[in-house]
Amino acid sequence: MERYEMAELLSKKAGVTLEEAREALAANEWDLLDAMVALERRGRTDIPTVTVDAGGSGYSEPQPVKSAPKKDPLFTNGFAAIWHYIKRFFKLLVETNFQVIRKEESIFFLPTLVLVLLLLCCFWIVVPALILGLFVGCSYRFEGPKAADAANRAMDKLGDVVENIKDTLDAE
Repeated sequence: MERYEMAELLSKKAGVTLEEAREALAANEWDLLDAMVALERRGRTDIPTVTVDAGGSGYSEPQPVKSAPKKDPLFTNGFAAIWHYIKRFFKLLVETNFQVIRKEESIFFLPTLVLVLLLLCCFWIVVPALILGLFVGCSYRFEGPKAADAANRAMDKLGDVVENIKDTLDAE
């Protein structure tokens, strides 16, 4: 193959100018493969390549490499964000305790995660037990580093509602 043809082929396959192809070939003793590798190392090519020997003729023609399917960054970033919030939620459930109080004294407490699991598994037992606890004078609080003030206010209001119901029933 003539030098001009080699430069033309390298220029076409590597996506560089004819002059860049000639310079790369001259710098690599007119070895087509070495010139292609040199261009790739300098970041001058657009297409990553592999070498395929055409039937043992000693001539190697670069062939484009099929790239792996690209991952959607929106999906990857979205999943990472969702996973981050799930981890924060479970950490909050573990660090926060659900406390049962009667006559200003703590009866027992358990991690909020356990309460959530009990509610999921035994809803029809846990909810009536909690309501019954309100009628026998228990109150409920959430304690922890990030205690939910809004949830505690709601528990206090629920306790007040139950006290009003008890007072109404006692008045009759």
